[in-house]
Amino acid sequence: MHSLKFSSPSLPTSSKRRQRILSRRTSILVFILLVVAASIIYLGFRCTREFLSTSSVPFHLINQDDDADYWDWETLSHFTPEVKTENNDKIFYSNQADDDDDLCNTFPSYLLSRIQVVLKLGSSEPADRLHTHTATVTRCISNLIIVSDRESEDHHIHDVLATYPPSFWVDLTDYETYKALQLGNGKPVDGTKGWNLDRFKFLPMVEHAYRINPAAEWFIFLETDTYVFWDNVFRLLDHYDPQTSLYFGSPAPGRMDGDRQTYFAYGGSGFILSVSAVKKLLKREVGLYGQYKQPSVAMQFADLTKGDCCGDSVLGWALHQKGIELSGLWPMFNAHALHGIPFDEVHWCQPVISLHKTQLADMNALIKFENQRNRTYPLLYADLMDFLKLGTFAEKVDWDNGDWGGFQERPESPAHSSFSACRTACHDHPQCLSYTYDSSGHCIFVRAIRLGSEKVNPPESRLSAGWDAEKIKDWQARHRCEKPMWVKPSLKRIF
Repeated sequence: MHSLKFSSPSLPTSSKRRQRILSRRTSILVFILLVVAASIIYLGFRCTREFLSTSSVPFHLINQDDDADYWDWETLSHFTPEVKTENNDKIFYSNQADDDDDLCNTFPSYLLSRIQVVLKLGSSEPADRLHTHTATVTRCISNLIIVSDRESEDHHIHDVLATYPPSFWVDLTDYETYKALQLGNGKPVDGTKGWNLDRFKFLPMVEHAYRINPAAEWFIFLETDTYVFWDNVFRLLDHYDPQTSLYFGSPAPGRMDGDRQTYFAYGGSGFILSVSAVKKLLKREVGLYGQYKQPSVAMQFADLTKGDCCGDSVLGWALHQKGIELSGLWPMFNAHALHGIPFDEVHWCQPVISLHKTQLADMNALIKFENQRNRTYPLLYADLMDFLKLGTFAEKVDWDNGDWGGFQERPESPAHSSFSACRTACHDHPQCLSYTYDSSGHCIFVRAIRLGSEKVNPPESRLSAGWDAEKIKDWQARHRCEKPMWVKPSLKRIF
């Protein structure tokens, strides 16, 4: 009987060699991957650091991604280009009038079949406000609806407060003011009393506008000190669907809905509602026989309107209750006046839709400026700075450009000793572009480039303003607008 011999298990020599080669290749592969990963991280950090520190990069980013706060839409103007002969005579198209109304010769009136503009005013406002507005901003709006708190044949003004039933006015002290207007001689009422009546107009004017023109796709609401850049408005609306419930404007904090902050569009900057939003706001429950089971939207929120200070706030809340949230488009809808715009990164490459508290002289100047410019591109804030000629003058006496957004150095700073010292200190401060000196001993720096306005104080506190032309020119060179920045709707970006 033969005994069996068992040898200890072992791999063939060729198998061991293959294992060693595989192990070596794996180590090399891991090393290469580590080197590549480290290179990517280093280059990414370096590129980011260089991008953030490079002054030559324009403020508008060419390679825009989905996380950007704006769209770089390529928009077209609806205004008819003005054409002239060799003798500098204007050529008029068939839809234009050969008269002296140059402001409306190129206006795209055909868009008004889709757009309804509503102008709100109060009896406490001086008459020249309405006359100037209808001679400039709304001059070419042939279907303009003007609403107020009193009927008038002048410009055909509609009294939207007349749509309230008698029960609305019971025990309401504001009724005395309203009644006095109906019996008065056309003179403006006291400012405070007239302003108190204003809050009652917002919801009825939306109802009234839709009642007059239910075929409109967009409803634009303005006040008599609101300036609107129509070319930019039309470009903006080209990119939105009126069958979506949209509510555009400059956001202002409204009422709280539980622990949630709501927002409304600040009325002075103007606001826009799509027809879908208007229908949703005005919709009422209907009974078995087709009868309305709810009152009008103005009466649904009557108690709220009576207890609130501001009608734009009530309108925003009513829209919120109906499921329509504000699409905030600040700074394109702007609460600043022209002379108060703080030109900076936020107010530079963005198209301008509206301005508030516009002076009558500015309305005339702006409309002429618009009609003289080439409308190949939308009007940006940077264009308004050119219009104001900021950076071309250095000083103004009895002037204040630091009453908004200004800041001061410590009290013992030599900047407070004189106007000259204030100018030098501003030039040396990295964040100061303009300044105001109060002769009582206060130097105010301004981070933005801001015109400000005339302000005559007593000699002991005389104000003088200055602009650092050298730094302003350098700032402009570093903030080139490659393309317009049409801001996306946001409630985090507010005035």
